[in-house]
Amino acid sequence: MGDETPKARKPRADQARNRDRLLTAAREVFRTDGASLDAVARHAGLGIGTLYRHFPTREALFQAVYAREVEELETLARKDDLAVWMKAALQMMATKKGMVSALAPVLDKEAPFFTTQSGRMAAAIGGLRDRALAAGQIRAEVTADDLMRVLLSLSYGPGADASRAGLLLEVFLDGLRPR
Repeated sequence: MGDETPKARKPRADQARNRDRLLTAAREVFRTDGASLDAVARHAGLGIGTLYRHFPTREALFQAVYAREVEELETLARKDDLAVWMKAALQMMATKKGMVSALAPVLDKEAPFFTTQSGRMAAAIGGLRDRALAAGQIRAEVTADDLMRVLLSLSYGPGADASRAGLLLEVFLDGLRPR
């Protein structure tokens, strides 16, 4: 026998569909109900056992939802403008707000998963900022870090109010334009 390594099996179609249903349901539940895994399974129309087969812990589910949303934002950053992207990023942050508070005691923001996702977000917003600057749509002194700081403040800062975040983002975006 040679140096044959077993190939990873491609998930069955029903497994892939179930995983997708769970991630979609989790996004909705995290936005409204916080971190209830039972609610995620119910919303997906699946049993809790199916959820745990795909995601053995809350953190695993949270990470999968977060990674999927970062991937969606990367795709959006390549085809849309800064304002569209920032609105989508604000929605993503609203999605994970319930989970962040529930998992705060066990989340390690310095863990490779989170530093990788942060790097992906920084690259996306950096590219958007550079394109907006080249098109004369934003002031030169505005940095990619400034843009991310505004999103984080609107979502998680003191007094953050989801019902007002969209309006405040619009005001901020209006203020980015060169004088």
